[in-house]
Formats: sequence, structure tokens, C-alpha cells
Amino acid sequence: MNTSDYPSEGSSWEDELSIAIEAGRAAAAEILPFYESRDAETYTKGDGSPVTDADLASDRIIRETIGAAFPGDALLTEEGAKNLDRIDNPRCWIVDPLDGTAQFVAGTDRFEVLIALVHQGRPVVAVSVHPPSGAVHAAIAGAGAWLVDDKVRRPFKLTPAQTPPRLASSKWYRGREGRDMILHVAEELGAAEPPVLEIGFQPRAFDDRIRTYDVFIGLWPEGDMSIAQEWDLAASDLIVNEAGGRFTDMWGRFHRYNKRNTSISGGLLASADPEVHQRVLDAFAKERPEEAPPADPVPVR
Repeated sequence: MNTSDYPSEGSSWEDELSIAIEAGRAAAAEILPFYESRDAETYTKGDGSPVTDADLASDRIIRETIGAAFPGDALLTEEGAKNLDRIDNPRCWIVDPLDGTAQFVAGTDRFEVLIALVHQGRPVVAVSVHPPSGAVHAAIAGAGAWLVDDKVRRPFKLTPAQTPPRLASSKWYRGREGRDMILHVAEELGAAEPPVLEIGFQPRAFDDRIRTYDVFIGLWPEGDMSIAQEWDLAASDLIVNEAGGRFTDMWGRFHRYNKRNTSISGGLLASADPEVHQRVLDAFAKERPEEAPPADPVPVR
């Protein structure tokens, strides 16, 4: 990894990680009763996506926990107002209080709490909590990634991709609309036909205990076909990169966060190891536009 992408490497970030884990676990505890009783009220946001009482309860507890510990930091959550004053603050917490709301509503266990601290545009602390199991994945820039049980950390290292690699795409990243393109790349890599997932990428997907693919392909948007936002990616970005994988856009660029526009313009490529990541990037070079889209697209949402 190009460590220059982490401008404050060398800082411990331990206090921030502890608070992120505390906030994530507290949020998971708020979500779990709704999940077990299946009684969360569901509402529809302006973009047509669902939000539930569980999302709002999680959002509240995370805001309270982080705000009390770091009152000078900016905070950007999926359910909160996106005040552009945040872009002048070098420290911004980017949070998805319930990633996978549609799966939560459907009664599956494929949802997470995602919390990341971004410093000068790149994540330096990340935590993912899976409320049904209590599993916690965490990372600090330049220090590594871990599975956290109670207060005990075990290194979280990604197993290299199989040969040929197992690919997956998602309906949230033009996995259906760009099917022919993805199939061409799969054929070039000698890979099986990739499934189109009903969910986006979550960091525990690369955990060997549940892993079913080695590469997640999230195509760049055309118009409004992708709804990926910064809070969908920031925590996963750091966890995957620190665990030995690669997490970039479809041009191989590291994502930038705390932008004016929180949309993700360049798509997403998450891979279990750097070698297979480069192979997939090379295969897509024939398919993608030559010029990469701007990292901070306009207009501001």
C-alpha cells in the first residue's frame, strides 16, 4: 500500500478506535431487539430507500458517543444532515448506522454498523460491527486490522484469492446493467460466472468463516444508477487495505472522503490480495472509459 495516502500514519489513534468500538457495540445493542422482534417501523426516504426505527436509534447512540468523546470533530452519517462545514474539518467521522437496511427489513442477517474516522480525506480508524453475531472487525491506518472479542484483538489477515478468483458483483453497482462487461472480464480471468448480490460490499465478506468470493466488482455509475455513498465504503476501505487486500475505485485510485459530494463516482474494486486486484484492473482497462471520472462529482447532494 502507498502509505503516503495516510497523512497521519504514526499517530496511535488508539483512543479513537476505542470510542468507535464502544459506539459500534452500543449501536448494535440498540438494533438487536428490533431485529429479534421484527417490529421496527419502516419509512421511505426522499431517494426511495428504506429507513427504520433501528437505523434512527443506532444513529442517535453513535452521535451521542462520538460527540461526547470528540466534540470538535465533524460527523457525517447516512441519517444525519450533511452540513458542508465538515469539509473544513480535517477530522470527520463517517458512519452508516445500519448498512443493509433492506436486508434488515427482510429479516436476513446481512447488515452491519460501519464507523470510520477520516483524517484529511482518508480513513485512519475503522470499525464494523455485525449485530446478530456481535463480530467486530477493526483497523488503524498503518497498524493493521483485527477481529475484536471483548477487549482481545486477533490479527485479521485476508487469505489470498483462489485460482481462478471467485468474482461477485452487486445490483447496487450496475451488476445487472453491466453484466456483459463483467462476464467478459470473468472469461479473461478464467473465472466462473459471477453472482449478482442483493447487497453491497461489507468487510466481513472477506472473513474466511463466511467468505464466498475473492473480488467484489462495483461498476462506475452512469447517471443515478449507483447510489453508493461515502458511508457505504469508508470503514470497509481501511479494514480491507490494512488486512492485506486492496480497496480502490475501478481505475485503481484510493477513494477520497469528506468531499463536497458524498457520492462515489469511480465505482469500487475490493480484492483479497494485491496481485488479483491488479489483474482485474488490467482486464477492465479494455472496458472502462479511458478518462477516470472526478473524485468529487457535482452537483452537491
